[in-house]
Amino acid sequence: MSESKNSKPKRLAQTPIAIARPAPPPAEKTGPVTALPPPRRHSPQNMTEQLLAAYRTSLASVGESQLAVASGVTALALEMTGLAQATLTEAGDGAAALSRSRNFADAVEIQFAFARRNFAALIAGSTRLSEIGAHIASEASRRIAAPLGGSARVD
Repeated sequence: MSESKNSKPKRLAQTPIAIARPAPPPAEKTGPVTALPPPRRHSPQNMTEQLLAAYRTSLASVGESQLAVASGVTALALEMTGLAQATLTEAGDGAAALSRSRNFADAVEIQFAFARRNFAALIAGSTRLSEIGAHIASEASRRIAAPLGGSARVD
């Protein structure tokens, strides 16, 4: 910070800065002007009828979808009831066989067979329940999407 008293502050040299300006866009060629078709005027009555028709269609498709879900849930409940009944019957048969066992080895063998059958029934039952659930979802969505897409078919 030792500056002499006689030294003058240095000034920066002023150099002109060239500014690059973008080139103007090329002139577009315009063709002959054609007349636009007149705008369509929809009467309020026509628009109201279209809106009400769309509303009725949507409401009917939601009703059909709910009907499909209700019948699917009924099938699901019947399947679950059948699985529960089969499991309880199997448990009763296993208990009866266990009471007739003569020694510990027979009891263990009966229990293993019971566990094996229950596991197989669990796998088969869950597969069947998932098939029913997938069917419910596809039927419900198909009935809602049918009026929208027009390509889906409702039987």
